[in-house]
Amino acid sequence: MTIMPNYRRYYIPGGIIFITCVTHNRYPYLKVQTDIDLFFITLERVKELTPFDLLAYVILPDHFHWLMMVGDPTGNFSKVMHSIKRNYTRNFKQAHHIQEPINIWQRGFWDHVIRDERDLENHLDYIHWNPIKHGHVSKPEDWTNSTYNDWFRRGYYEFGWGWYEVPENINNMEFE
Repeated sequence: MTIMPNYRRYYIPGGIIFITCVTHNRYPYLKVQTDIDLFFITLERVKELTPFDLLAYVILPDHFHWLMMVGDPTGNFSKVMHSIKRNYTRNFKQAHHIQEPINIWQRGFWDHVIRDERDLENHLDYIHWNPIKHGHVSKPEDWTNSTYNDWFRRGYYEFGWGWYEVPENINNMEFE
């Protein structure tokens, strides 16, 4: 008998949620730019049905992190995540002419309700430093599938942020 975990999710209307979602067996389904473009097309279509805003994101070959706000008055981000995962799988199969069943995503996802300004800053930094953590680049501005450059242009980050060491505020954060 399989025992299902009992996840308790907190839906806070207007709240900001940090999400981590990982591919099945960490296979790099999001490695090729055309598949990443397909992911963003899927996001835009899902937004039409279940409105949400992405405040920050990073897309890596085998997982993504983002900060989102759900437009639904209930704050139910699980509906958004379910729709994105289901629709991206469908779109991916169609784009790659796959007929048989395929698991692109690990079951579920990890969420964290942002509690205050400091918590928001920590999670922004974690998202934007993640490509360096995983050895994809040595500077956050070199990873194109991230909102780092948007936040840099807004003045949030100083030139050279994250180049030489793990930012202290995220040193012990682990959301993989």
